[in-house]
Amino acid sequence: MTRKQRKLPLYVQIKNKMVTNVRQGIWKPGKPIPSESQLMELFNVSRTTIRQSIRDLVQNGILETRRGAPTKVREIPQENMSNPGVFHHETGSEMAVKVLRAERLKKNEYARSQLNLQSDQDVFFMERLRLADGLPIGYQQLYVPLEISDKISELAGGAFDIFPKLGEQNIHYKNIKESVSASNATQYEADLLGLVPGEALVDILRTTIGMEDLPIEHSRTKYITRSFHYQVEIGR
Repeated sequence: MTRKQRKLPLYVQIKNKMVTNVRQGIWKPGKPIPSESQLMELFNVSRTTIRQSIRDLVQNGILETRRGAPTKVREIPQENMSNPGVFHHETGSEMAVKVLRAERLKKNEYARSQLNLQSDQDVFFMERLRLADGLPIGYQQLYVPLEISDKISELAGGAFDIFPKLGEQNIHYKNIKESVSASNATQYEADLLGLVPGEALVDILRTTIGMEDLPIEHSRTKYITRSFHYQVEIGR
């Protein structure tokens, strides 16, 4: 995959705009969206592009189509985890974020492999602390493609979970793959978090997949165990 190939296809750009119309209430659940001809005029694209965008949104459960009836909004796409039974909870009342480092990385093979980038593509990297009541409770390394680095930088100091905020800027995600395990604090991590090296941490690996089925974020976040709770609810 080249840098040119990674640029969002036109139908994906249109699909993201359509998702934004639904999310902002311009197109309401249960109501018809504009006709194909109207959408072609609205977005200045071909009928093929419109149909491909609609087809993907139907597959994602956002729109619904029936023979002989107009396409309707099925549900408002959510900006949270795809599994509503999984909950993360950080202990503290006054939450904040501190950016330690934000820079363009070259020749970072680990990040490139996680983001499905080519060897000639650089990566935007951020290193941040999660603060609760003024004290560090978590440490994060976050990698994203360069094409969204500017928008990430704007949000870096205000939101620890960035991608729900990016939906407001037409960068939406399709799903999130996350694994949780335990690890021991390195000397560097211990110094940042005020711990003794070797203390146990909650270790979360996460990859966010965009609407075009490509990774748009990979992160590793480590929490002090007493400051983080992980809860799963199954059933109705």
